Amino acid sequence: MDQRTREIYEKCGINPEEREIENQKIIDEHYNNIDSENKESLENLFKKALEENFDHYKHYLQSTRFYYFTDLELTIGEIIKCLIIEAHTAAITLTNHFLERILKLALIQKKYGTEPKKTKDWNETYSEPLINNRISTWKMSVTIKKCKEYKIISKIQFNELTNFQTTIRNGFSHYDPEQILKDSEDTIDLIDKSDFENKKIKGIIYKEIPTLQNFFVRKFARENSKQYFDYVFNLMLDIERYFKTEYYKNAE
Repeated sequence: MDQRTREIYEKCGINPEEREIENQKIIDEHYNNIDSENKESLENLFKKALEENFDHYKHYLQSTRFYYFTDLELTIGEIIKCLIIEAHTAAITLTNHFLERILKLALIQKKYGTEPKKTKDWNETYSEPLINNRISTWKMSVTIKKCKEYKIISKIQFNELTNFQTTIRNGFSHYDPEQILKDSEDTIDLIDKSDFENKKIKGIIYKEIPTLQNFFVRKFARENSKQYFDYVFNLMLDIERYFKTEYYKNAE
């Protein structure tokens, strides 16, 4: 309480300390009510989302179908949680992380082998004196290109991933609506009702207008998050099969 307020209270015969305690109780009760309402709203949201969406995604969690990417199980679980509660932008952002990690892990295993290394050999095996040799520091474009060179991915997958890099990966990482929506039409027509009449406005460049950017990027995320994750998940399984084939070849 500032000195001026204290003086006013004292002039009115009000105990400043008691009034401050009363005011704090009112404020605490107000925020407790807000917290209770928010908690109830979230509980209802999670319950409804689980009931409506779990069956759509449960097959991704039913069994472990991979060996070379076991440390990505938690990431997969996080993405599925986002998809179930319809947090589509978060799901895409995590899927971008998931994709890049898959490709870099694949290159690391291609370079150092897929056999588990003993703990005492970790530093000697994975430490690189030159930062340019560290796969984890490579840009996405280099990572995709190297995976193609080593035949970890096919030419078709290379082209698909290159497109995803521009639109979804870079688009969402840097929030670039023009990249995210580059395959959509450039303009739209809107009905303006601000002057109490329906007036059609043609040629709205929506990719450059902040309010419309947000609407259409969210729409894109909602329509593409599941398909994008499914593509990346199956890409991981394809790379799993690649390493298994390599293992059996070398074992002959």
